[in-house]
Amino acid sequence: MPDEAQLVRRCQQGDLRAFADLVEQYQDRLFDVAWAILREREAAKDAVQETLLTTFQKIEGFRGESALTTWLIAIVVNQCRAKLRRQKMRRLLSLDSLSPQRLLAAGKQSSDPAAIVGRRLQQEALWQLVDQLDDRLRLPILLHYRYGLSGEEIAGALGLAKNTVYERLSQGRKRLRQLHQLAEAGLPNLLGGESC
Repeated sequence: MPDEAQLVRRCQQGDLRAFADLVEQYQDRLFDVAWAILREREAAKDAVQETLLTTFQKIEGFRGESALTTWLIAIVVNQCRAKLRRQKMRRLLSLDSLSPQRLLAAGKQSSDPAAIVGRRLQQEALWQLVDQLDDRLRLPILLHYRYGLSGEEIAGALGLAKNTVYERLSQGRKRLRQLHQLAEAGLPNLLGGESC
């Protein structure tokens, strides 16, 4: 497999084999991102197809100011956002994709079956809380904790300033802690919507 810069150069020169290599190399990751946002297989497949079409049309303008992966994720995130706006509906994120320990600083992992079940329930509850965030907080959390993107990469993918990304990650974690405390106390979400 050629290196990323060589692959991009060949695509920019109209090499269809190089574009096929690009598709093969990145389509699964793009589908994973689209699936995590849309939570519907066909909608995710459509978003990836639109992303690849956009990539094919705009690869000549790619200047390498960010990693190719970041550029592709930005395109697929924008495709998913457009789908969500058009459909005017929110989708659940994958319950398996975020470690609650990273967000809520929970304790050590254990191989005890009861602890594993407890972690699984905690993870499901956390994703229900993540789903309550609006997209401006939910997407940075998803890209950072699910895909391990840095603040700079998230900024590139979402078209935001890096400081804004860090601010939204902080606000998202704060909001999750608030929602977690309300849930632990058995109280309804009295804050309603986003207060951060």
